[in-house]
Amino acid sequence: PANLAQATIGNDLVVGGNHIHHASLADDGGNSLSGVITTQGGLASFFTATHDIPANGAGALVNQYSVMVDIFTPLGSRGLWRTVYQTSLGPNDNDGDYWIRPDNDHLGVGDIGYSDAPIDETAWTRLVITVDLNSAVTTYLDGAHFFTHSASDGVDGRHALFPVGPVHFFADDTAGENPPMNVGAIAIFDGVLTPAEVASLGGAGGTIPEPSSAVFLALASLIGLRRRR
Repeated sequence: PANLAQATIGNDLVVGGNHIHHASLADDGGNSLSGVITTQGGLASFFTATHDIPANGAGALVNQYSVMVDIFTPLGSRGLWRTVYQTSLGPNDNDGDYWIRPDNDHLGVGDIGYSDAPIDETAWTRLVITVDLNSAVTTYLDGAHFFTHSASDGVDGRHALFPVGPVHFFADDTAGENPPMNVGAIAIFDGVLTPAEVASLGGAGGTIPEPSSAVFLALASLIGLRRRR
């Protein structure tokens, strides 16, 4: 609680806003996570992660990466647009790039389409989004495949990241479309996590291994993958 910016792995975050820390916070079903926060919401509210990923995926930008968040929606934010992350240089430079819709809780954005089923906004959920702008943007909930979006924005398109640059979580250029969100963890990975690697991350609150850890290396050995950075 004394240092919300401190990263367990990688670069420390930049924190915008006065977020509320909870030693423990239960969702509507009574499932609790420890050491979580509720974001402030609004234009000043965000977490910026500076990654070290170079340009990849046959483009000038980062076209292959994965992000992960543990979230559930506070009661007062339900029925509103909720931004998950955005790829601009500044946290308020433009519209978010991945959303929870207000009318049906489906996931996505117009450029790549929305999921055909909702996320359970009342429950702690580990959301993983793997991005490969050569093929697809794929969403997983609690380790299981949820939906495959098109990659219609293409290489170096809307969902590409600036090399060795920022990713803004829970940030948007419209205050009313960035309401408070309960957040338990944030992570970004170099490259496209495989279904087996995502499954190893498990559900909300689970341990987040480094890609070079024994867990990920064992998976790589089993399915013939190259070791990731």
